[in-house]
Amino acid sequence: MTVDTDIKQITVLLNAYADGENSALDSLIGALYQQLCQSAQIQLNKANHNATLNSHDLVHEVYLKLKKSDNFSANNRSHFLALSATAMRQVILDRIKAKSSQKRGGHLFATTLGDNKAQVEDNVQEIIMINESLQELRNIDAKLTDTVECRYFAGYDTEQTAEALNVSPRTVRRYWTTAKNILQRKLS
Repeated sequence: MTVDTDIKQITVLLNAYADGENSALDSLIGALYQQLCQSAQIQLNKANHNATLNSHDLVHEVYLKLKKSDNFSANNRSHFLALSATAMRQVILDRIKAKSSQKRGGHLFATTLGDNKAQVEDNVQEIIMINESLQELRNIDAKLTDTVECRYFAGYDTEQTAEALNVSPRTVRRYWTTAKNILQRKLS
């Protein structure tokens, strides 16, 4: 299959899912599974916490989250991957909050049957602060937050971010600079 055929196939699946064909999401996840796993690994590395998820587990969690979503719609492959990266960040954040909640036994560690767990130092407060800052940034300008999610969380370069957000690379660079400045002020 050529790249053009792959892109057309993804577009067909996205349109089918937007038209209410639920099985299209299954095919879409299957077609993009390796890219989603790469994005998941980036998310887990950026989260830098005692993960109980591996990249495959995180993709499966995102699949379930997208399956439950009533208003999920992506314009193209890059936009879908960016939305998936946002969902991954939300899944990780939900896990961190649940883990740190004493009401839910936050001092206990959850386990799964998967291999290759990302075990790194715990920085729950920093992740929660970043999430709150992103929420505030979204209130200022949603495009700035979308840019951060594509560039930082999904690991996209300027061109991929421009494609996902349907803007020019120059606009992405401007959004990225503005968003970094705002977030640095909020986090310092």
